Amino acid sequence: MKTIVAITSQNKKTITKHAGECRNYLIYTIEKNVITNKKVLELQDNEILKYTFHEDQSKNPKNLLFDVDILLTGSIGQGGVNRLANQNVTAYIVEEKNPDVAVDKLIKGTLEAISPVSHKKGGCNHHH
Repeated sequence: MKTIVAITSQNKKTITKHAGECRNYLIYTIEKNVITNKKVLELQDNEILKYTFHEDQSKNPKNLLFDVDILLTGSIGQGGVNRLANQNVTAYIVEEKNPDVAVDKLIKGTLEAISPVSHKKGGCNHHH
């Protein structure tokens, strides 16, 4: 069975925050617990998750990230997690910053994920 993992990586080196606004993703293909492919996916402004979820007015919005199985990110809101889940994409917030280490831990079943927390009214608290 093949698993495709997308990792938010705005700088194309580390796992970064803000999945909704991220334009650069590292895409890993895993088959039989081995990474068989790794590539960079660069999205245009109208392809990012925030656009798909909030601005695309079509009845059935599509996004390239809907083709992955797992999304690893430094931050994503509960709404994004729910919308991805509706597309059969499981999103995890992780503290690990090294994408290769995160995928290795994912394969081994040792990757620790943080549950998304609901944002309080009035916006989110971003920690930079």
